[in-house]
Amino acid sequence: MEPILTLKNVTKEYPGVVALDHMNLEVYPGEVHALMGENGAGKSTLIKVVSGAIKPNGGTILYERKEYTSMTPALSKKLGIGVIYQEFNLVPDLSVAENIFLGNYPTRHGIIDWKELYKNARKVMEILGDSIDVE
Repeated sequence: MEPILTLKNVTKEYPGVVALDHMNLEVYPGEVHALMGENGAGKSTLIKVVSGAIKPNGGTILYERKEYTSMTPALSKKLGIGVIYQEFNLVPDLSVAENIFLGNYPTRHGIIDWKELYKNARKVMEILGDSIDVE
């Protein structure tokens, strides 16, 4: 089995700090990984590099054997890479469904497809084993 995501010698430097130093990682389909470490260990930097929020100074990223020197948010989204940040804030005036898909609503001819939004939110809640009303 081939890895779905491979990082080879990925480096990210900030002035006076090396956040990622020739980092290597392979992720295979179906695997679940946990990133652990002290503050400043590079966990958030790694996630931001993979999601395209920041560009690495060096190294390569392979996704399904296609090589990239850096990602962009649009590209990572297209490839199915998404991030839910720890400091996630809900919008109290929106429904559960609207909060789940905030900024990524299904559209039809440029208009939010509410029926699809609620259907997708119900699927998410079903996967999570929860019966909260999404509307």
